[in-house]
Amino acid sequence: MRKSKGGIHNALIHRKLSEILLRESKDPRFERVTISRVEAVKGLSLAQIYFSIYPPENIEELTESLNHAAGFFSNCLGHALKTRNTPRLIFIYDKGFDYSSQIDTLIKNVSEDDS
Repeated sequence: MRKSKGGIHNALIHRKLSEILLRESKDPRFERVTISRVEAVKGLSLAQIYFSIYPPENIEELTESLNHAAGFFSNCLGHALKTRNTPRLIFIYDKGFDYSSQIDTLIKNVSEDDS
């Protein structure tokens, strides 16, 4: 995927899509979704949306639901961005937060064992 050089598009998509998830989505599961980063391709034809959720549960089902609703989100995003192109959205679960949580737990366990 050829990434967009302009991080401003990524930041704008990130902000607007976060607002859409909170305010315009009717699915209560989406209220707990946090967008961690956006990677849009040059020309804004496609954007990969990395998300996390806490607590992490039913990730596969949630990812499928987000991707099923991607057309709705893209349409709302098109109205908010007012750009020539509106990207097709692909939602991807960001496992980075899971790894951070696991490392934090391991560190706490080691610290408790040393006490």
